[in-house]
Amino acid sequence: MRLDSGSAAVGRTLAELNLRGMTGATVLAIRRGEDKVVVPTADEQLREGDVLALAGTHEAIDSARAVLSGSASAEQQTVPA
Repeated sequence: MRLDSGSAAVGRTLAELNLRGMTGATVLAIRRGEDKVVVPTADEQLREGDVLALAGTHEAIDSARAVLSGSASAEQQTVPA
């Protein structure tokens, strides 16, 4: 998933977003231009244009995409049962 300028995730760290805790999806890798963060840490700050590789169930990925796109806040998402 590519982070656009309107993404609520831009400027926030993975720890702040807590995607895995809130949606069940995990960020496996980040592509930033020609650079790659193979195993991002919780302190990795996301930037406009980053491309995130996500893993999880279809429901978890859909929830994470909603949070990352800004169409839903992390508080509105829950880990699928």
